[in-house]
Amino acid sequence: MRGYVIYDRRQGVQGHGDSHSNKSHRGQPPLEQLQKLADLAREAPKRVDMAAAGKSWLVRRRLNDELVSEIVSKYRAGIGTPQLCLDYGISKPSMLGLLHTQGVQMRRQPLTPKQRTQAVELYASGLAIKPVADRLGSSFGAVHRVLIAEGVKLRPRPGR
Repeated sequence: MRGYVIYDRRQGVQGHGDSHSNKSHRGQPPLEQLQKLADLAREAPKRVDMAAAGKSWLVRRRLNDELVSEIVSKYRAGIGTPQLCLDYGISKPSMLGLLHTQGVQMRRQPLTPKQRTQAVELYASGLAIKPVADRLGSSFGAVHRVLIAEGVKLRPRPGR
């Protein structure tokens, strides 16, 4: 695409524009800055080798069959995914995916009546939903649903 000329009736030609950038007026970066970038590029590793670091990006490769069986057993025994995630250092989406690939029937972990009361009390004392969920070993969504079901007026989220 062709560039264009920026024109102001009062001041005449202001410079040349480019349809690909609104920063064309800045010119070239200083040679010093380019040299620093070149030095950083030379020092950067060409490739991150997870195997050399002793880790794999894939959760299934990080866990042996025995650990996977242990996770499945604990989940079937009633331990929730938030607690399993903490115990095994796995993100929740990865944990859910792992359980799904093992053919585990997923469930929604309802809070016990005692936990429901605690959730309402903790939230009323000023804690946000996430810290309440962490204290109860539950998820944000489960606590949020309980608070709504219990008729608690939710506070606006910070920054919104």
